[in-house]
Amino acid sequence: MEKPGLRLWQALVAILLLICLGLAAALVVIALKLETACVMDGGNKAKVNEVPQVFDSLSSAELNGVSEYMINEAGLNLVPTDKATTNSDYIYLIDLHLPTKADAKRHLDLNAAVPTRQARVVVYAGSTKEVKEYVVSPIPNPTTHRRLTVGGTNASTLWASRPVDGAELNELNKALYNITEKLYILLKESYGYWYHNCTDRCLFFPFIPRALERGQRNIFGYGTRSNLDGYYIYATSFAMVFSYTPGNSEKLELFKLYYKNQNFDTVDDLLQKYKNNLIEKENFPLPPTGPIYASPDRRSTSRETPKWSRSIPKQCEQDGSRYDVSGQHVEYMDWSFNFRMRAVSGLQLLDVKHHGERLAYEISMQDIAVYYSGTEPYNIFANYLDVSFALGNAHTPLERGVDCPENAMYFDNTFYSSSTGKPQVLPNAICLFEHNNGIPLRRHYDPSALYNGRAFYFGMPDTVIIVRAIATLWNYDYIFDYVFHQNGVIQLKVASTGYVATFPFPPNAGAELYANLVNRDFNEGANMHHHIFNFKIDFDIAGYKNCFQTWDISTENKSHPLVPGKRWIQKTLLRNTKNTEKQALVKYNFDEPKYYVVYNSKQNNSVGYNRGYRVYADGFSKKMIPEGSEIEQVISWARHQVAVTKYRESELTTASLYSQGNPYDPTVNFENFYSNDENILDEDLVVWATVGLQHMPTKEDIPVTSTPGKQLSVVLSPLNYFDEDPSMTSYDGIVKRDGD
Repeated sequence: MEKPGLRLWQALVAILLLICLGLAAALVVIALKLETACVMDGGNKAKVNEVPQVFDSLSSAELNGVSEYMINEAGLNLVPTDKATTNSDYIYLIDLHLPTKADAKRHLDLNAAVPTRQARVVVYAGSTKEVKEYVVSPIPNPTTHRRLTVGGTNASTLWASRPVDGAELNELNKALYNITEKLYILLKESYGYWYHNCTDRCLFFPFIPRALERGQRNIFGYGTRSNLDGYYIYATSFAMVFSYTPGNSEKLELFKLYYKNQNFDTVDDLLQKYKNNLIEKENFPLPPTGPIYASPDRRSTSRETPKWSRSIPKQCEQDGSRYDVSGQHVEYMDWSFNFRMRAVSGLQLLDVKHHGERLAYEISMQDIAVYYSGTEPYNIFANYLDVSFALGNAHTPLERGVDCPENAMYFDNTFYSSSTGKPQVLPNAICLFEHNNGIPLRRHYDPSALYNGRAFYFGMPDTVIIVRAIATLWNYDYIFDYVFHQNGVIQLKVASTGYVATFPFPPNAGAELYANLVNRDFNEGANMHHHIFNFKIDFDIAGYKNCFQTWDISTENKSHPLVPGKRWIQKTLLRNTKNTEKQALVKYNFDEPKYYVVYNSKQNNSVGYNRGYRVYADGFSKKMIPEGSEIEQVISWARHQVAVTKYRESELTTASLYSQGNPYDPTVNFENFYSNDENILDEDLVVWATVGLQHMPTKEDIPVTSTPGKQLSVVLSPLNYFDEDPSMTSYDGIVKRDGD
């Protein structure tokens, strides 16, 4: 017979079990609700417009339509890109060709029909050793094409300057195979890695076009040990330079070989000297395994506590997102804008408006220069013009919760692949999200409350909308943000991260002048370099006719009004209107502080001041290369931190596909934008702003350089444009008085 006490205990256990199950279920529901509250409708994939709008990027179907039309045009004699050799005629790049600004504005402002969609097509004509560019229309079913002039440069010069593509890589790899096959023993003994018939110990060679002299085509390549995390910082001391014989029957030839800081004219010369012990030899240890050096895996530490492993804070949208997206058009609070990804120079914002009034027709990234110092041969070839590597096509997928908040909206990057000849889609390459910057946009606490007890406070968090994209150019990653604040301020931000590039560090060759040693085992040095970024701001402030002023801040020294015999010193402001383009060239000088102001001389605010915007930056940087030197002309846009030019359809960008290969005859020379010194009073004006940072890598840049201290921004700030702070209409602000 069962005891009554036992039944009681069983009943109590059952009740407790039910309570525990109920609590567990409640916790699951709460967690799900919290997760839902945090993510809500964020993390979504943006929908593409069924009918493309004027600024929308080309779709896969449109890219295919352009490609098929060009290949089927008998007079062009093009072959499919994936079947091309360097002697073929084939397509290298396809991108949207925007309508003229006038045509676009007629559509946007006057409800005229959407301008005909067109594509820019870059053709490598290997049969004649030329590069030809075409405008193809109408999209998506083209019927016509016309030649496009490229900066007054002839097509054969463009051929020598062209970016390396899949067809040329095939030739380079064949030549590389033959060279490294002969040098197998040298490579295996020196580095433990080789190239021909390699398996898990393969050398990888990035190839960089850079002419040694005007009219030449040279290609530089150096070996890194691959199949490793962070192989960028496993560079070897083995490098080579190729050249081409000129003419239609051009031939790829080895120009120079480098091994352990020594150069050789031929493979046989190097091999014989190596075998006969006539040169100093390398002996690299094998790369380490585990979370060390180049590995991104977490390192353990004795200092950690349980709290370190807790989840990071998340940003929530409890009521859902506060922005609207239609294709590539965004509306947020009083802001609206369109965006697209250009194949060459990346993210571009168009038709930027505040409260329905256009502030700028275009805001965009233009060009990036990275100039390295070092020992031969790396100092000669490691100067990069990043847009020549098709910066836009290098924008990579974004990791949710790290690259962008979990509740962001994502957009794909669709472009024409120069390797396959087909559209390629990189998913989630652009994100859009609202963000609390963690700082008040404005606030005030009345200190008299401490004495009279009458509390008074008001404030508003700085919540913004951000468009973000990240480009990965081999080792480096660039984070591009366009940030819209509720007070009318726009920030153009760029941050550098990724792996630094390492090169051999020969101390006896004076490497300490140019680099810091980052790995003693492999004798790896990380070289000093200068990142320079150029942005375009095509203002249309209260209309398209604008002016440019500097507000010059100086001092005056006058008699003290209250103390005889003493002096009174204070600052003064002088508004200095610039009449011509050359007057509007700015080389930043700390001894002469200024405001840089674009304004409308015919439109005033309520107190009579011209409505305008100020341009300033936290990273104005001086270009150290002498003006006019051979490698400087191609970045003439970096001579001035601010330049203002009259808008011209022939001066749309400082970027060029061909700058990297040939810096001596730039297809786009920014000096020509202002050399005719045109009038800029009451004209359609474009501001070109340049920022940069000097980077001398140290051990803390291993394995990967971090973003703090490497963030730059150009700020566009309203200056008498409004009658008061436009964020005063925001629901985000709070006011507290006694009793609240």
